[in-house]
Amino acid sequence: MITIDALRICDGERTLLDGVTMHLPANAVHGIAGEGRSVLLKALYGLVTPDAGRMTSGGHPLRRSDVAFLEAEPRFWPGLTVRDHLDLVRRYNPGSDPASMLRRFPVLLDAEAAALPEAERKRLALVLLLMPRKRVLLLDEPFRGLDVESAFMLRQLILQLGSDGRTVLAAARLAELDGICDDFYLLGGGVVRGRYEHYEFARAVREATASGIAEK
Repeated sequence: MITIDALRICDGERTLLDGVTMHLPANAVHGIAGEGRSVLLKALYGLVTPDAGRMTSGGHPLRRSDVAFLEAEPRFWPGLTVRDHLDLVRRYNPGSDPASMLRRFPVLLDAEAAALPEAERKRLALVLLLMPRKRVLLLDEPFRGLDVESAFMLRQLILQLGSDGRTVLAAARLAELDGICDDFYLLGGGVVRGRYEHYEFARAVREATASGIAEK
């Protein structure tokens, strides 16, 4: 169980999250939609320091070593090829093998990673994310920039990851979460506006529209 307790995050005078609380069971896919979804994932990974609140896993602080994070817009070291990036992950994660993921998300191995087109950069980021087999996966805008075929493959993969015992948090537009999550949360105005089971998508859309929460 990942517990987010009264999380508060400010950016100068602007409050991004204010008292956000979530209880996220393990071995499931949790969707996060609405304003502040990306900063929430960055806080869970340790890229943003909360002003107040706690984030724990099984009652203990969430460790970065247990977590893998997919950036909304992946960045890579200039001058290094795709193969170089794969080799770096293999070096620090013995036994990891990108072959099965490369079949789903093909990328040219000898191309410079930083110079790849947007869809290929996202596919490479997904391959690198999944190689170490971390138990908690944070996916920030996982469908952004993907071609239609890769987006379909990713939807199937997210469903599989939840069944395989991973805990997945996917921050995306509400429409993109339909059909892939066990539950999902709607954020707005810095707070949790609602939590919904997977079969309550239509209600979530109605309430998001009524609350004036824009899909971005």
